Formats: sequence, structure tokens, C-alpha cells
Amino acid sequence: MSAPPKTRGDIAVNAACEFGLTTVLLFGVVTTVRWLADPLSPLAIANPRILFTVAGLVVAVLIAALMYSPPGRRSGGHMHAGVSVFVWLNGRLPGRAVAPYVVAQLAGSLVGTALARLVWGPEVARLGYAAVHPRPSLGSDGLVLAETLPLLVVFAAVTACLRRPAWMRFVPIVIGVGVGLSIALLASVSGASINPSRQFGPALLSGVTGELWIYLLVPIAAPALVALVARSTPRATSPAPAR
Repeated sequence: MSAPPKTRGDIAVNAACEFGLTTVLLFGVVTTVRWLADPLSPLAIANPRILFTVAGLVVAVLIAALMYSPPGRRSGGHMHAGVSVFVWLNGRLPGRAVAPYVVAQLAGSLVGTALARLVWGPEVARLGYAAVHPRPSLGSDGLVLAETLPLLVVFAAVTACLRRPAWMRFVPIVIGVGVGLSIALLASVSGASINPSRQFGPALLSGVTGELWIYLLVPIAAPALVALVARSTPRATSPAPAR
């Protein structure tokens, strides 16, 4: 995890990093969908289970790589409003930095998606700008549950890492693996967005905004819940040495 920004200049630079990182993330996500999910693509994967597994692996590697990159180390590599709120509640981000981070992430979501459309052409629009969709029979309650559960598990694991300084360097891997597994297992159910930035740009550009409020709010509420529970739970202490 990065050191908390201390000045307005630090926050501005870190927010710029978040914008760039999220732009790259969404460009990569939309590019992955364009080449793996388009039936006309030479790289298309017809089997949905294999498709989501491969896409999850690609996204997992991309997220971890961005978090470990110099801009990711500078800002923390959040790319996710829920992560920024979670880090703030853990005392590792000033409250005044949360809004600039989130605005930068959402702007990066739009720009990254639009850039993919510019680079790859009308195929991106035909694929709905890679906006995710829940299973029609899932319903709003089911969508909330399906998006909440993986986030609770991932951020519980992140909390465990943050409580052990030697494990903190593994946080990008934990998040990447968690997101990748969520895509592989739940993409055909909820869409497995689990990140406001993942759905924001694609939904706005495609006009698919029916469940957007769920895809935006749940990934913020779930990490916040984990952080608040962790704050109320005393940390385990090592037993006193025998005398």
C-alpha cells in the first residue's frame, strides 16, 4: 500500500494516477471483450465457461500489474471507488482525497471505454461497449447479493493482509485473484462487475443503465462494511512468552 498523500499537490498527482490507471484498465477490459467475445473475432471463445475463465485471468493479471506499476504504487492503484472508501476507513487515505480519487476513476472509466471504441471501431459498440448484464431471472435482490458476496470475501482477505505488514505486498495479488475468480464464476450470473469503474463508462456509452445504481453502490457499500466491522474487531495479539 502507498503512503497516504499529505498535501493538495500529492492528492492531485495521485488522482491523476488513478485516472490514468483506470483508463488503462477499462481499455484493457473492453479490448478483452472485443477480441474474446465477438463471434467474428479470430480469437473468439464460444464456450462461455472457458470465455469467462480466460477473461478473468486476463483481468486479474492486468489489475495486479497496474497496482504494482509506478503510478499504482504512487496512488495505491485503487481504480475502484470502494477501494478508496475502504482505504480511507482504514486510516490510509485522507477524507479530502476520496472525492478526487473517485471522480478520477469514473472519468478514466469513460475515457478508457471511449478509447477502446476509437481504436477497435464499431465492433465495440456492437458488443454494448462491454457493459455487463445480470441473468434476466436474477432480479434486483439477487443481483445485490451476487455482487456483494465476492466483495466481502475479497476485502476480508485484504484486511487480513493489512493486519500483517509482511503480507501487505500481496494485496495486489489478492485483489487480482479475487476479481479474476469472480469473473470466472459469476459473470454468467450477475455480470461480475464488482467495481463501479467497470460498469460506469460502458453503461453510459451503451445506454444500458437499468441496474447501474446497483453496480455503482454495492461495490462501495460492501468494502465499507468490511472496514467498519474490522475497526470494531480487536486485533489478535501474540501470546506473552512463557516465563
